Amino acid sequence: MNLKNISKRLSGNISGVASEVGTHSAIAIIAGLIVYVFVSSGYQTQIEELNNRINEMKAAEHNAIITKRISEQMEDIAYEQKALSDKQRMRAEEQSRIADIERGKAELERGLAVKAEQQARASAQEAETMRLIAEQQSVLATQHMEEALQARSHADTLFYQSLARSLAQTSITQYKSGDKSLAALLAYSAWYYTDKFKGNVYHQDIYTALLDNAPRAKMHIGKVLGNPRAIIEIPEMHSNNEAKGYVIATDYGEICHLAPKVDAAGHFNGYDEHRILNSQNYFFRDICIAKGDILALDVSGMLVKASLKNTKDAVISRKHLPMSNMPQERWRHLLQNDDGKIIAVGEHQVVWLDATGDNILFSHSVTDDISEAGIFGNKLAIFTKTGNLLTFLDGKPSNSSHISLPRNNPVSYYYYMKDRGMHILGTEDGDVLLYDSDYKYVKSLVGHSGAITHMEHLGWCLATSSYDHKICLWNLYDIDSQIAPIEVYYDKWPLCFTTNKDNWTLIIGLADGDIESLHISVDDNKNNIHDHIERDFTPQEWEYYIGKGVKYRRFKE
Repeated sequence: MNLKNISKRLSGNISGVASEVGTHSAIAIIAGLIVYVFVSSGYQTQIEELNNRINEMKAAEHNAIITKRISEQMEDIAYEQKALSDKQRMRAEEQSRIADIERGKAELERGLAVKAEQQARASAQEAETMRLIAEQQSVLATQHMEEALQARSHADTLFYQSLARSLAQTSITQYKSGDKSLAALLAYSAWYYTDKFKGNVYHQDIYTALLDNAPRAKMHIGKVLGNPRAIIEIPEMHSNNEAKGYVIATDYGEICHLAPKVDAAGHFNGYDEHRILNSQNYFFRDICIAKGDILALDVSGMLVKASLKNTKDAVISRKHLPMSNMPQERWRHLLQNDDGKIIAVGEHQVVWLDATGDNILFSHSVTDDISEAGIFGNKLAIFTKTGNLLTFLDGKPSNSSHISLPRNNPVSYYYYMKDRGMHILGTEDGDVLLYDSDYKYVKSLVGHSGAITHMEHLGWCLATSSYDHKICLWNLYDIDSQIAPIEVYYDKWPLCFTTNKDNWTLIIGLADGDIESLHISVDDNKNNIHDHIERDFTPQEWEYYIGKGVKYRRFKE
């Protein structure tokens, strides 16, 4: 065995021993073996190898010691880290407990906040409910206030309207007693409170008070000898300096011209009377204007043409109309249709003449007694005493019109209201019957108690006259309601009238020859009264007639 092999074996044994007995013991053994080797072998090379090995083992031991120290240090550090970790863990646990406490507090506070929010929502909902209730209460309060104001306004309205009617009644009484100054003041105040509080200025008492006190509302404008049977306004086309105003025919053989008088300033100053014809040989029943001349129909059928100019010989011509087979034919109507043709109507005979009245065009006999006749458009309507209606066009019978007539109440006057297409019948008993353009019955106007003598439409009203001594004014704007007429009384029968649409006036012929004018405009009459008021109420009069609760005012200003 050489030294090299011995060294390998020793190295292997040494390594094994070292691993078993520990580092220090191994070193001693190795040292002894080295000595032994060196002594036994004497080989320098092996000694060097062993020295190298020893050095390596020392280095390893040194490294092991360092590693151990490092391990011990690391262990100390680990213990320290563990201790620090424990502290941190304990601190974390403490913080966790604190966090749990804080979280509990937060949960509690959140719960309290949720509860508070719920309470706030409940409060808000309650507040909204209270707001809605308050708004409803406000609306109800406003409604109640408005109702109270309306009730008060209504009460005030009723009070002042009642006061106005009372003032009007007192005005009528004072007028009749002769105190015209106080009557005018009462009439104007009656109109004022009626108008201000939306009352009916066409109420009978209000209207009558205005008529009584307006200086030109009711005027006597002329006098004829006989009973006026027809009055017509001279048409505008014939209104020249020589002929203006109205023409009147009487049953005393008169044809009179009422010409308006105008002063130098152009103000109206009454009428002048001119008798165009005055002959007791005639009993005139109707008149019309034919080409600028007057046609007057005598009851016997004599047609007299006269000039509007008041000359010594006013009569232009005379023509006797053809008689029917009935004895003692009496003629009543002289009409003019839209074409200008003249139509004369007796008790049984109808005659058509040209526009001049000189030439007879057609003639027609009627078997039944004729009670009334009238014109609508170019058609002629004939009403018989048996309740029949006959219509004619250009002298020929027409069957296009059918009106339900009162058979036991003959028609005494017929009027066609052109602008409304309405047929209006006045009867012997005083009824006024309205029919539409299709001849369907609309309603009856009840107010007269005697035969209707005349009817015409003027502005807001239908004017009717009757043998009951009244002229009734019917407000056609209230035709859909129950119409109560304004009644104007006369001492004598109003036999006929005509209308002046320019100044809202009726020209009325009364029995025994009086000619009256009636101005029907409420505004004109109240203005006329105001212009002539002489004074204001004294404080004592105000308190007596109007009352302390009404604020004093002046009406004269």
